[in-house]
Amino acid sequence: MKLLDKTVNFSGAKLALISNGKILTILRDAIPTIPYPNMWDLPGGDCVIIMTGA
Repeated sequence: MKLLDKTVNFSGAKLALISNGKILTILRDAIPTIPYPNMWDLPGGDCVIIMTGA
């Protein structure tokens, strides 16, 4: 994944759920410090344990 001027390693998963010809998407938070703020995305991503370092 490329974030502005740096590249970071990412491992995770996404889910494309299609039902009756419609696809489930989420609108990311509009927080400017997160990757791809205020953009539509598929559900999924990184693990909370990995993200918090627990």
